[in-house]
Amino acid sequence: MSTGLKVLKFGSSVLERPEDYRRVAAEVGAEVENGHKVVAVVSAMGRTTDELLEAVDVVTQTPPHSLLVSLLATGEEASVALLSMALAAKGLRAAEFTPAELPVYTRGPLEDAEPVRVDTERIMDALASADAVVVPGFLGMDETGVPSLLGRGGSDLTALFLGRVLGAEVRLVKDFDGIYPQDPRLVPEAAPFRFLSWEGVNRIGGDVVQAKAVDYAKRYQLGFRVTALGGTGTWVGPLAGTTPIPARQVG
Repeated sequence: MSTGLKVLKFGSSVLERPEDYRRVAAEVGAEVENGHKVVAVVSAMGRTTDELLEAVDVVTQTPPHSLLVSLLATGEEASVALLSMALAAKGLRAAEFTPAELPVYTRGPLEDAEPVRVDTERIMDALASADAVVVPGFLGMDETGVPSLLGRGGSDLTALFLGRVLGAEVRLVKDFDGIYPQDPRLVPEAAPFRFLSWEGVNRIGGDVVQAKAVDYAKRYQLGFRVTALGGTGTWVGPLAGTTPIPARQVG
């Protein structure tokens, strides 16, 4: 189902420094100019999450779960605010939500949970008067109100979950334009795959996309795209017999 709505996920590798929020805002703006509404899912900036975890290790080896999640959430919440400011500076109408304002309800282990429910009407109501909605990835809340996490790399899962429940196209924006047969940092001449199955991503893509998120997409038959800013990248989903081959070999 296509609604003209796009879910774009921007990870920490894309949001490495403050100036990157302007580049991401331009990407959202390009989608808006093409007639789309956007739900932007953001991770914390750069190494924020790692730095917070390193600080916790110095303080205690047994942090209370609720305090740990509350601490980590500050990174995503700051990222939501920064991107919302960057969008406003470009003249785009943005609505932003904290995890408390728009909880993604989860089930399963609190530090490796799975999303099951969100208030989609609230998102669509916000989009009625806004160009984009900005939400944090990675964070959730179980049905009893206890904060939860979707596992490392969980912003990918947030985006795919929102794409499913909103009937939206999903694009996971990374620092490289798609999924490659070799690490493009080590093999600069490597070309990205144009198409990959879900199994192919987990087999070839390594940790480019959270494995749990790929499994979620396969379970619900969700296609999605992995790209860089402004790129076309790799389509992930049912191949209908297409052999996944690198883009430079596609005739």
